[in-house]
Order: sequence, then structure tokens, then C-alpha cells
Amino acid sequence: MSILESMNILVCIKQVATTPDGNTFAMNRFDEYALEEAVRIKEQLLNQGRKAVVDVVSLGREKAQEIIKRAFGIGADNGFHIVVERDLSAAVTAELIYRTLGQNLDKSQELPPKPPAYDLVLTGMISQDAMEGQTGPILAELMGIACSTGIVKISLDSKTFDLTVERELDRGDRESLGITLPVLLTVQAGINTPRYPTLSNLLKAGTKKITTVTVFPDKIPGADQTVLRFMEPAKSRSGTIIRGTTAEKAVELFSILKKRGVL
Repeated sequence: MSILESMNILVCIKQVATTPDGNTFAMNRFDEYALEEAVRIKEQLLNQGRKAVVDVVSLGREKAQEIIKRAFGIGADNGFHIVVERDLSAAVTAELIYRTLGQNLDKSQELPPKPPAYDLVLTGMISQDAMEGQTGPILAELMGIACSTGIVKISLDSKTFDLTVERELDRGDRESLGITLPVLLTVQAGINTPRYPTLSNLLKAGTKKITTVTVFPDKIPGADQTVLRFMEPAKSRSGTIIRGTTAEKAVELFSILKKRGVL
């Protein structure tokens, strides 16, 4: 591919509740890894005299601006907040992000038809609350770009901007892929160690503007799924509780394992 002089990176971040009462919120843990990876790529390119811009986008209530400001403190350059007052499915979330990306709008319910081009889009593999893992792949399909999930390593060729990634498979196996931009990657936890916001970046964050798009209920695409009910999974087998002192438990466990041919 041709050598690029700059890279535009988008990171999708989500604010999730961290306590059962829903009164405490934080950035989705998986998205923290995605953001850290984006900032590392940006720093790699800047150190080599290239240009890189990291945008973040979050869809949620007004309070979600807190995690966008935190992203500024970590190293993001621009923030976009799509304001909705209720939880949405992965498909509707992806569509609203797709129709709003990078547009210079402020408090507008009119959604533009086409987003700007991003070379690399990063998301967390799943969210801590819904745990569906669908927003990233659906967004990639809408954008018409390649997608790979469960990424545990990203290596960037600074000359061509080609990527080599490793994705996690079952049984601890890994798959290595060579990818040409543009691409969307969903990032697995543990790919890196997310940094804390720096004081200098937090001070700069106060001067950065968050571009806001308010989506009123009548402008939200029709729901594509409805939660019917919640239920406890049925037990497939019963367990055995071993009681007694530590020594008695050890003897009983040894006996059970021996009867079953484990020992």
C-alpha cells in the first residue's frame, strides 16, 4: 500500500456502572485497553515524525462526558458524545455512532448521513454490562471496513501502516493476521497496561471541546431487539459439599478423586 503521512484513529468508549446500585460509573475496562493501544500507536508515530490523531466517541447519558474527559487526560485529541437517555442494543448503538462520527455538530438531533474516514477503529471486545461483543463488528460492517476480534497484540509497520495482529482463540491458541488499513479491531483485556491520566493532560483537557449530538427519542432508529425476560441458568448437575475439618475434607476429597479414577 502507499505510505501514509498521518493516521486517524477512533476509539469507541462506554460508561458502565461499577456498583449494583448504579450510582458509580467508570469507563468500560475493555475500552481502557483499546484507548491505551491507540495512544501507544500515536506516540510511536509521533516519535518517528509522523502525525496521528486519536478521537474518542461515547454514546450515553450526559454523565458519559466524564469518561471522555478522562480519555483526554490519557492522550485522546478529540471527543464526541452522542447523548441518549436510555440503553440501546448493539445494532442501534453502532448505527448512531456510524451516522455521527466526527461531525462538527453541537446539540443537534439531525444525524448526518456519512462519517469521515478513519484508518483504524478500536473498541473493547465486550462491555462489562451487556457483554455482547457485537457493537464493534456491526460498526465495521456499516463502515465497510475489515474487522478482527479478540485482539491481544498489535504491531504497526511505521513505514506502510500495515498491521500484524494476534487474536485469541479457544484453548489458549493464537492466530496471527496481516491486515491492511482501514480496519476495526476489538481489543481483549490484558493486551497492555492502561495508564492513568497525567496532570498535564488533565489540565489541557479543560480546554478541549466535546462535540455533542443529542439524539431525541423520535430520531433513534427502530429497536431491533427487545429484552423478554431474565432467568437463572438451569443446573445441569448437582455439586457435593465436603464438610468437616481441613484434614477431614482432604481425606474425603482424596477418596472421591480416587473413586472417580482421577488419582
